[in-house]
Amino acid sequence: MDALEVLKKGMKLEREGLEFYLGAAECSADPETAQLFRDLAADEVDHYNAIGRQYDALAAGKAWVPIPELETVEPIDVQAPIFPPGLMACEILPDRPSDEDALLFALGVEVKSFELYSQSAREVDNADARRLFQALAAAEQQHFNLLMARYEARFAYPR
Repeated sequence: MDALEVLKKGMKLEREGLEFYLGAAECSADPETAQLFRDLAADEVDHYNAIGRQYDALAAGKAWVPIPELETVEPIDVQAPIFPPGLMACEILPDRPSDEDALLFALGVEVKSFELYSQSAREVDNADARRLFQALAAAEQQHFNLLMARYEARFAYPR
């Protein structure tokens, strides 16, 4: 997959994440979970805009551009596995998803985004592109960790 395809796919994932998080925030019965979803939605907007600027630059024949919003994100080792094995998103959410349904689905969304960006970081030759994809992967890892912490706080076993 070339860089423009990866960026376009990334923008799609970020837009879908935004829509999901806004909807999940509206449906959440728990104020803390709803706020987490709103915070993640705001992050998805930032990611979408950053990726969009990069896409526009490359599509215009320009070089990779700095993404200041991601400079504070520590790059990660994209070779190391970070997510629990076997954790997958709900394939289909029920008509009225519970907070647990939404959190599990959101975890899966973040896994998919992480996998796209970390795979791209491993495959790209350009150092600027690698840094961008590593930063995006790290941001998705942070989202995953926040969601997992919230899930464990609300739905830890034993119940």
